[in-house]
Amino acid sequence: MTISPKGAERLMTLFIAAGMSLLMSAAMLLFNMGLTPDFWSAWMKNWVVSTAVAYPAALVVVPLARRVTGRMT
Repeated sequence: MTISPKGAERLMTLFIAAGMSLLMSAAMLLFNMGLTPDFWSAWMKNWVVSTAVAYPAALVVVPLARRVTGRMT
């Protein structure tokens, strides 16, 4: 299966957004609630929501960051 370069970039952005939101949602939940009995279910709910926010945000921010970096270098 071959993916176009644009499709590969979007897939990579999804993987990055999902991974970062996974770690960040766990860290923030631990910081705010501690290790409670319902931590796992609360974490998964938070992760789904944070990924839904992070992916579209990353689709906007990544190209802007590339442009800014390109201008600076």
